[in-house]
Amino acid sequence: MNKSQLKSCLLALLDQEIDVALASARTAQESASHEGNKPENQYDTLSLEAAYLAHGQSERIWALQQERIHVARWAVPLFDEDAVLALGALVGLEPVAATGASIRRWFWLTPVGGRTLLQSEQSVQLVSISAPLAKRLLKLGLDDELQLGPDVWRIVAVS
Repeated sequence: MNKSQLKSCLLALLDQEIDVALASARTAQESASHEGNKPENQYDTLSLEAAYLAHGQSERIWALQQERIHVARWAVPLFDEDAVLALGALVGLEPVAATGASIRRWFWLTPVGGRTLLQSEQSVQLVSISAPLAKRLLKLGLDDELQLGPDVWRIVAVS
């Protein structure tokens, strides 16, 4: 897998998330200031709720922009097969007791997590370096094993 292509996909995904958040903030702002949403009595809080939503969206936009800046500046490191896992490692895991077809799961240790990218028909789960899974993977290397839930997985690929 090509990590520079994965980084480009991640930047494009962040751009999409920013665009969606901007559109949502615009809609909430318009709703908050719309003539038809003026409160009719002290219990009518529709415009106030829309204002809170617009504020929350603006905070989300700022956070996404910061993530995008961080990822854009991030120099993705390369790893060889003898390297220990660290930020930037693309890791392939397979279950030790696999029956039948081989199941390989891909994880990429990145500054931002919680997203899935698709490359060459393979799903790559982005795992923040502060996530519990990343903390378990750090300092491991090729052919090391770790237990995830009831299953034991082996590191079969590192790049």
